[in-house]
Amino acid sequence: MIALASHPATAALCAVLWGVAACLLPFVRLRWRHSALWALVLCGVPVLGWLTYLCGPGFGVLFLALGLSLLVWPPLGSRRRGRHGAH
Repeated sequence: MIALASHPATAALCAVLWGVAACLLPFVRLRWRHSALWALVLCGVPVLGWLTYLCGPGFGVLFLALGLSLLVWPPLGSRRRGRHGAH
């Protein structure tokens, strides 16, 4: 277990899984979106620290910027249209 935790690919995989979860944020009901956002932040900070520790500050800053961009601007393909799918 210790050898797996010290492997940079494991940290990168956790960061990618976090990114997938962040891409699903627009599909969460509006009532739970604020809580889901904070849950993503609370889960993402240790993953970001782990990734920075294993891969260096360059990767840490890169993944911080990617994570912030996912939380602030969700991907274009996942934006919901109106109630009936109208433009």
